[in-house]
Amino acid sequence: MKGELWVAIYGAATGTIAIASTIRQWWLDRAILKPEATISIVQTDKTRVVLTISAVNNGRRPVRIKHVGALLAKESSPVDMQAFWDSSELTLFGARGEKPIELSADGGQTIWNMQFMKGTRFLHHTNKGEQYGKAYVELTSGKKVFCTFLLLNDDQWPPLR
Repeated sequence: MKGELWVAIYGAATGTIAIASTIRQWWLDRAILKPEATISIVQTDKTRVVLTISAVNNGRRPVRIKHVGALLAKESSPVDMQAFWDSSELTLFGARGEKPIELSADGGQTIWNMQFMKGTRFLHHTNKGEQYGKAYVELTSGKKVFCTFLLLNDDQWPPLR
């Protein structure tokens, strides 16, 4: 009987370890999307203000992206539509029926850029005196992964030519 007890304890312990290992592997073996967004001033033959959103897949599975956008405030919508919109969005990818983009596992990345005008009003929040906008990357599963970006103050805008 004593030998049978030790075999039972050994079986219970190794079974528990195997289940924990499987759950850990399942948790780590997934796509981990990391979006980032920035606003930059680009000078070539003329000065432009550009919103750049990038997405990196740091996970072990590929991920498919169907939409990329930044949230706009109500006052950025057309005047006749303000009564219906709480917010709108500036779409960088996915509005014209484009085929989803697949990011490969372990570091696959894509970058989207869009020029915008000074009157564009992003939906924003304030943190430590700085205003931040909100952007997102939407997967084909419908999950949205959000990120924030620092907005330019009115005095930081360059004279646009």
